[in-house]
This record gives sequence, structure tokens and C-alpha cells, in this order.
Amino acid sequence: MIDRFLHWRWLAAALLLVSVAALSPGLQRAMVPDNALSVWFLETDPQLKAYHAFQAHFGNDEVILLSVTEADGIFTPTALARLDRLQQGLTEISGIERVISILSIQDLVDTPQGLSYQALLPRPFPSAQPELDLVRDQATQSLVFLDRLINTDATQAMFWIQMSVMADIDTHRDGIVSAVAELADRELGELPHPMGGIGVIYSALNVITQHDFGLFIGLGYLIMFVMLWWIFRSVRLVLAAVGVIVLGNLASLGVYGLLGYQINMVTVVLPLLIVVLGIADAVHFPAMFFQVLAHDAGLSRYQQVKKTLQIVWKPCLLTTLTTMAGFLALASSPMKVIRDLGIFAAIGIFVSLLASVVLMTLAFFGFHAEAKVPKHRWLKRFLTFMQTQVSQHRLAFGLLSLLLGSMAAWGACLVQVDTYTIGYLPDHHRVVRDHLALESTWGSYAVVDFLIHPAEGSSMEDHELLNGMERFIAAARQMPEVRNGFSLATIYRRMNQVIGADKPVDEAWRADEIAQLSLVIESEDFDWNRKNPEFADNVLAPFTNQDKSLGRLILIGAMQSAKQLERLLGQAEQMAREAMGDIATIEAAGYPPLYVRIIDYVMRSQIRSFFLALAFIFALMLLWLRSLRLALISLVPNVFPVLVIMGVMGAFGIDLDVATATVAAIVMGIAIDDTVHFLHHWRLAEKTAPIGKRPCKEPFELPACPPWPLPCFCWWAFRFSCWRG
Repeated sequence: MIDRFLHWRWLAAALLLVSVAALSPGLQRAMVPDNALSVWFLETDPQLKAYHAFQAHFGNDEVILLSVTEADGIFTPTALARLDRLQQGLTEISGIERVISILSIQDLVDTPQGLSYQALLPRPFPSAQPELDLVRDQATQSLVFLDRLINTDATQAMFWIQMSVMADIDTHRDGIVSAVAELADRELGELPHPMGGIGVIYSALNVITQHDFGLFIGLGYLIMFVMLWWIFRSVRLVLAAVGVIVLGNLASLGVYGLLGYQINMVTVVLPLLIVVLGIADAVHFPAMFFQVLAHDAGLSRYQQVKKTLQIVWKPCLLTTLTTMAGFLALASSPMKVIRDLGIFAAIGIFVSLLASVVLMTLAFFGFHAEAKVPKHRWLKRFLTFMQTQVSQHRLAFGLLSLLLGSMAAWGACLVQVDTYTIGYLPDHHRVVRDHLALESTWGSYAVVDFLIHPAEGSSMEDHELLNGMERFIAAARQMPEVRNGFSLATIYRRMNQVIGADKPVDEAWRADEIAQLSLVIESEDFDWNRKNPEFADNVLAPFTNQDKSLGRLILIGAMQSAKQLERLLGQAEQMAREAMGDIATIEAAGYPPLYVRIIDYVMRSQIRSFFLALAFIFALMLLWLRSLRLALISLVPNVFPVLVIMGVMGAFGIDLDVATATVAAIVMGIAIDDTVHFLHHWRLAEKTAPIGKRPCKEPFELPACPPWPLPCFCWWAFRFSCWRG
């Protein structure tokens, strides 16, 4: 087999290059960042389906919030003219469904002809300040405007910029957010105008993902180039190693893009993983080649290359398969991004092995006859020293390893599962600064949606249900995380306020009152219905569907981590059940439930992938070593680094989140490489030992891998359980 490959090595190289080149068209799509919800959840996920259903009823909840501060007040001719230009510019941006502000939303007015919904500000805008002061008083007294579109002293206005529901929103989001920011900067200049919202955070993550993608690749190749040159002192081998990583990355990202995937904040590490894991084989092949050169200088170059491949091919194949198994275990994750990382990392690692065999073989044949073997005397002295120390002080190293393991286990118990999306951005990022500015000036602004399902035989206009919604909002506002709430009852309260009914805000609704107000809204004589025949334009549309069989309730509160939000939703749903009783059922809707679901998915991903990877590795080691004893031993040095990294995370307060959910599989995938080569050397030592069963006390040559604690664990396992023969 090896002879045939060596004979056709140039053809093999050509086939490899052509195959990888055929995948290159997928790179263009793969390198466009996408951090939307659709990349985190499987299309079959019930929670994602519920999210899409919510959007079908109430539109896209990716709202861009833009706050504008005018020190002299919003209701001045200069300020209103500036805001009007901004409003007009926003509505012209492609991908914006609607812009809700004091300039666009209409308020209920009692006219001689009856109730009418009219623009708060008539056009042209009043130029006299007394007239504007009257409009200001109307706005700050309206339940529809206050704390939603304007603050109490009318110095801040909030624009709610709702994106359209689009199948390809991920392609357009960055452009929409960028266009809004550029327009706001141009029209508002030095005026404070922070932006916030889900869409803004998604877009920022896309930008930083693209930046990190280039940074990771650049640093990965630079470090690899420097290290390989230092180790082998050969431009030919460095170029071959670079070729290995390039081909591995091109294959992985090419397939990734051709299947319609795009990089995100999790898969952005894919190229770096392939650099780190793929380079292992690219190092083992020349390392063995130089050993063959040193010990078998009399052989022909063909025989030297053949012997190199005979020695190193099997352990490198096993390290690749076990590493692939560790990453393929991530395919069991319920999170789409983690599945993608595992599957496509495995593809890149396998292609890297093929490229290592082909390109390193070509490089070996290119060496001149008197090729010198690089000498790293201090490294050899260090390895020899560690080999001696581990061999002579096994008890001390064993106790130290157990102590380290115990400390790591303690730290691992402290690890918290949580995720905070905006926390992935650096503190100096504009989105973070704007978020802090919004919370300090306007107040909490994050939206938490709830869907309300009236009981059978009831509807959203049932007075008991309206009373229940108001009780719920009042109870929720007692929580420090919630600032305000809006529902269908808010519209009715405003109508009651306008018609001059002497009814306290906290007084419960009566059935006859709601029936009277409903008749007004649904009347064909009501000018709102004449001007807006489509229900989507109806004043009630944001809070209920057309047949009143489904409702929406909005809480405004602080932006929180997934764990904090989970606790908030749990408390809110309990309050809702107490407030509404059997009148209706309520459930969290929109983006927050998906955000909360991430916690559960992260934990399940970590547990599933860890034990599945462990099972895969054990099975492969058992097949290769044909020894239950050695297969069991191999698990110890693979579990230990996972325990240590978890311990470090717990000790330093690093949460287990979407960015670290793959840490166990990644660490195990890296650790297995050293384990395989260590056991390969041990197996060779066993074969050369005298026949007969006896304890393994004699020292043996350690491979060039981390000298501790991996060998220490193996030494103690061998000491009590192994024999030669």
C-alpha cells in the first residue's frame, strides 16, 4: 500500500489539490458572519417554531431603539425639524417595516364629530411655542406615549425601528443597522443618540466575529510558521505544514459554505482549531523522518520515507480518528452552532491528515542527501530530566497529581451555566457604550413579550381578562428588573381618559364599559377604520389579532443574562397565573424564551458531548490496542485536562456558555493526540521486553509530549496493572 502511494505520490497530490479547489466557491458564503437565532437552533426546535409563529402575528421583534436627547426639550421647532428629517430618512431605509415615534404614532382625540385618532403633531408643525407646549402636555399625559416614546420632562424621544420579517434577514441586518447608525450620526451630530436592541447586538457580534476570524487565522499561521521554523529549520517543511493547514481549512470552510452555512461567534474558532489540531500530524511526520535519518543514514531516500510512513502512519491515523470522534460527539448537541463546529472541524482534521501524508512525503523526497537533523539539546535535556524525575519520584508526582485533580474538581463544582450576549462585546465597543448610556439616561429598555391565550368562550376584550393583565403588570412592576408594561388594556385606559370618564387608573373595568369602548373602535364610522382598512394598521394590532383570540403583553425591563432572565420569566409567569386565574393562560414569547433555552442546551451539549466523546475514544483505543487495560488507562489522561480546565473556569468565575460549551470536546480532542503517541511508545516497549509476566518497573523512552501529569498518571496505572508479554 505504501509502495503504491509513493509511486503515485504526485498524482495523489494533484487529486487532493483539485478536490479541495472544487470546494473553494463555498468560502465566500462561509466567511460572511451570521449570529442570528436561526444559526443557534435547529429548524425542528419547537421553541424556534413558536418564535416564528409569534413573528407571523406581531412582526419582527428585532427592534432598533434609538434615543434622542434635546437639552432644550423635544417640542421646539428646531428639535422637531431635526427629528422629522430623521423619521423620514429611517422610513426610506430598505428593510425597515415601520418607525414608531411621537411623529408617527397617532393618539385618540375627542372632536365635535366624535372620537378620532390623529397625529400628535399636525403638519406643518406648529411654530408657536405655546401651541407646542400644549402638544407636549398631551404627550406626557398619554399612557400611549409616556415612558414608551417620550420621558416625563419631554427632553428625550425614543424611536422604535422595527425591521421587516424577512427570510433572509441575516443577509440584510448588518446593512440595516449600519444605515440607521449612519443616518442618526449625520442628522443628530453631537446630540446624544445611543442605539440598542436585539438587532443591534446581533449586528455587532457579526462585525466582531469577522474581525476575530481574520485575527485568529493571522495569529494561528504566524505562530505556526515561527514554531515550525524553530523546530525543523527547513523552509520546505514549513511550507508543507502551511499547505496542510491551508488545505484543511479550505476543505472545512468550503463544505461549510457550500451547504449554506456562515461563520458565527462559535464556529469562528474553526480555522484556529484546524491549525492547532492539524499541525500535530504535520509535526509528527517530519519528527519521525529526522529520527530515521539519524538512525538509518545508510538507507536510500525511498526506503527512509517508506520506513517513516510505516512507523508514524498508524498512530497518526488513530490520533486523527480519536480527535474526530471527540468533535463528532458535538453532533449530539441540541444547539445547531455546536453541531456545526463538531462536524466541520472533523472534516478539516481528516483532510489535514491526508494533506500531511501527501505534502510531507513530497517534502521528504526534496531533501538533499546530506540533510542535517535539527538539534534541540536543551529540550532533550529537559525531557530526559522529566523522564528521570517521573521514574524516580512516582509517589511524589502521583500525590501532586491527585492534589491537582482534587483542586480542579473543587473548581469545576463552582462553574455556572449562563450566557450574556452583550457581554461578548468589549467594554469600549459602541454597542456597549450605547447600552450603558440608554440605561443611565432613559432607563431599562429591553423588551419581554408574553402571549395571552383567552380561555374558551372568552376573548381579549373580556373585561375580566383586561383587569387580569393590569393586575399582572402592576405586580411585575414591583420587581426591580421591570420598569413598565403595556397591553391592550393600555389602549382602553387611554380611550377612557380621552372621553373624560371619571375613572381612577387603578379601578377595575366593568363589562359595560369595555363593550362601549369596543363598539367605538369597531364602528365603521370610526375614522381610524376608514383610513386604515387593513388590521395590521389598526391601533389594536400590536396587542391582539383580528378576531381577539390571541393577545400580546409587553414588559420593559433591564437587559439580563440568560440565567437571570430565566428567573424573571419564572416569577412573571407565576404572577400572571395568580393575576388571571382561569381567565387565560400566559407564556413568554419572542426572543427571551430562546435566549433562556440556551442555558439548558449548553449544559446538555457539554454532558452529552463529553461522555459520547469518551465512549468513542475508548472504543477506538480498544480496537487499536486490543487491550482493555490500556484502553481504560487511556481515559485517565483525557479526562484530567477537561477537569483542570473546568476547575480553572470555576476558580476564575468563567461561565459555561455558548462560547465555552465545546471546551470539553476540544480539550479532549487535543489531549488524545499525546495519549495515543505515549501509548504507542509504550506498546513498542512492551513488544521488545522479555517474554513473561512481570510488573513494569523499567524506564522507557518517553515521546516528545507534555511530561507531566500525563506520564505520571500512566506510570501509576502501569505500576499496578500492567505486565509485559
